[in-house]
Amino acid sequence: MNQTKSFWSRRRIVTAAVASGLAVLGASFAVVTTIGIPFGSVTACGGGWWPEFVIDHRVAGIDRAEKSLAAGKHHDAAASVIRMIPHVKNYKSAQADVIINRSMLVLAVAITRTAGDLTALSQELPAELHASFLGGEESARTANIEWAVVAFTALREKSKDDAMLASGLGEAMALLPDKKDGAKELLEDLAKRDVLTTAEGYRALAVLRARANDEAGRAEALARCKNMAKDGSICIAPGTPGVGAI
Repeated sequence: MNQTKSFWSRRRIVTAAVASGLAVLGASFAVVTTIGIPFGSVTACGGGWWPEFVIDHRVAGIDRAEKSLAAGKHHDAAASVIRMIPHVKNYKSAQADVIINRSMLVLAVAITRTAGDLTALSQELPAELHASFLGGEESARTANIEWAVVAFTALREKSKDDAMLASGLGEAMALLPDKKDGAKELLEDLAKRDVLTTAEGYRALAVLRARANDEAGRAEALARCKNMAKDGSICIAPGTPGVGAI
């Protein structure tokens, strides 16, 4: 009888310990999944199974790139993206990976704001990373801008109502001779609806209006540019015939 009682007492203790262990493991799993730490793989160690956690360092990288871009540090922003994803220019369409899309956008904006000239990257990145990005020759600068147009277009396909993407696309198109008419049409539409989102977009529109001999429109676009820009010195455009640049 005593042996029977002893057996059942031991069984209750073991059962309680196992249940407690499972509860702790379940709670731990809930915490891990709640805070979003990704599992890489699961490995066995000493008879137990333990997840290997993988940290996606691109998250911090794209955050840095976006902050640099917001601060007007276009070369720094481009360098951050290229260090993180050296093959980024291979992407011609929006991806399921949000970080890839954010990286495409940062690089497209940086290329547009530098008119395709990223030669400063030669001081920041090893040759094997910057070789296809520098834009030292006119043909290379054009290739950079053409990629930016492709990137903006692809990202816009995924977010058709995003005025920021439309503004960036118009600004990039305005840099290519064969796309200036399309750029003007796009930027004029955005300005008419008062959803042209950037000072640089209005500067591009001012240049395109000057090209069309619309001096009043050019002056209006430059005024909007100066109202939006952190640095009003960027708001310049060639004058229409008989009128100097301002």
